[in-house]
Amino acid sequence: MIKTLLFPSVYEATLRDYSTRNDSILGFSKIKMDGIDYIVGLQAFTEGVSPHKSINASPADPDYKLISQSALVLALNESAKASKSSVFPKLAITTGFPFATFQYNKDEAVEYFKSDKIITYYKADEAGNMITEQTLVPVASVNVMPEILGCDYAIRKGENPSDENYIIISLGYGTTEGVVSTPEGVLNRSLFSVHGINYAVNVFAQEVYKHSYLRLKTEHQIDQIFSKGFIYIDRKRRDFTEEKLQSLKIYYTNVLSPAIRKYVSDEDFELCSKIILVGGGAYHQELVNLFNEEFGGICAVTIQPHPEKCASIGYALFSKNHTYQESNKDTLSYHQDRDNIACVGIDIGNANTCVSVIFNNHTIDNSGL
Repeated sequence: MIKTLLFPSVYEATLRDYSTRNDSILGFSKIKMDGIDYIVGLQAFTEGVSPHKSINASPADPDYKLISQSALVLALNESAKASKSSVFPKLAITTGFPFATFQYNKDEAVEYFKSDKIITYYKADEAGNMITEQTLVPVASVNVMPEILGCDYAIRKGENPSDENYIIISLGYGTTEGVVSTPEGVLNRSLFSVHGINYAVNVFAQEVYKHSYLRLKTEHQIDQIFSKGFIYIDRKRRDFTEEKLQSLKIYYTNVLSPAIRKYVSDEDFELCSKIILVGGGAYHQELVNLFNEEFGGICAVTIQPHPEKCASIGYALFSKNHTYQESNKDTLSYHQDRDNIACVGIDIGNANTCVSVIFNNHTIDNSGL
């Protein structure tokens, strides 16, 4: 089984010690990088003032390094829990990027994850003391693939593998992508990358700011308001359901529908039995309704279970299959290394980061899925 954990892709530099609590997902209070302390994930949202992350960061950016190092600590700790060895398992890592930035970033990402890393972080104990910990991340292999192919891999190779033809659309925060998928592979001519849900969030913010003061919220904080559809201001609940609906309609009409019309032909709809929505944007029912209004009469519109985790699950499955194929080529490699390798998928999203872990063939608690 696969265990998948998710944390918000935000951070904030800090000079404070947070000795009373650790991040509930990451398990640490703060992390150090280049001599500066940072709070990350839920800790940044609850304790920070301006939690943020740039959109579609590259491996050279501090944003990417900080979030990825937090994800590596999480992956290593989860792998260690499942390992029967006293030695930390090596990580077989697969990660990805939107197709629009994949070619530009893939080589740099491989080199970044392969390089030796000693990560320093701080944990609060029950007595209110801060404990400094350091961990060396042992890496067995690194693969990088387009995010949309990671999602497709999860559908084709996952718990309930599909052998149908379908259109897969990944509704990410920074990028939305789509492609026609067949059992033989995806149709390259049908692949598209366009603005993600942040387009709708920005439209939403512009509308809300006309009549409400949101106290200098960052884009990621506004995204939380957008997802909920309300906020409390001056002890009063303000409902923004209508603003959310209108911004999603503008996004669908100006961005999504034209892209699908351009890249997915009538013959593709004849070939495919359904549209599969993945990515965190699939949780916006208002957006799903718009897909159904346009395409419900010609094919089914479905949502992949746990759509926000689809890419990381596909990455982890790819790591597992690729690692075992490689180790089977060499009997010596099989006996020495395969039994202590954790297969990891890391999806560094613009809104959330997902980490999926498969440790060898042992069953891992699936409660986090």
